[in-house]
Amino acid sequence: MNKNNQIGWKYKKLGDENYFKIIMGQSPPSKTYNLEKKGLPFFRGKAEFGKMFPTPKKYCSEPTRIAEKDDVVISVRAPVGPTNLANVRCCIGRGLAAIRCKENVLPRFLLYALRAIEKDIASSVCDQGGSFTAIKKSQLKAVEIPVPPLDEQRRIVARIEKLTRRAEEARRVLHEP
Repeated sequence: MNKNNQIGWKYKKLGDENYFKIIMGQSPPSKTYNLEKKGLPFFRGKAEFGKMFPTPKKYCSEPTRIAEKDDVVISVRAPVGPTNLANVRCCIGRGLAAIRCKENVLPRFLLYALRAIEKDIASSVCDQGGSFTAIKKSQLKAVEIPVPPLDEQRRIVARIEKLTRRAEEARRVLHEP
């Protein structure tokens, strides 16, 4: 089957620098962590993830690796694959990577595309041996997603978000007293 069978759709690897930039997290010195909101919010892994955005528990006064607002953050250490969208500029620790979209990819489209293949990403690294599952930058760069034209990305994102709102409303109604 031709992967580029939809008109204008292309399959692109996350390592394609015309479409994405990958920033692997790195742990800053622990003496720079704080709870007083000094510096940038500091995200270390999936534990800080919400449905869409991470919630800061710690801050870092001397960040070493930074994700910008609208970067997709992905868990790269057990568990591998879960994603969130950075809603502020933040420091990312070694349990995360940030994927920055270039002008031809919408961040929310990338987020949903990665969520659709999260189990595939996780299973691609589960048999590496060793006691700790992690994905290397080279493996992350090899992950491939479909990239339709921007108008189609907008349509897909709007549809996903509309259906998500409807599902959340149905859950709310179901659990009302």
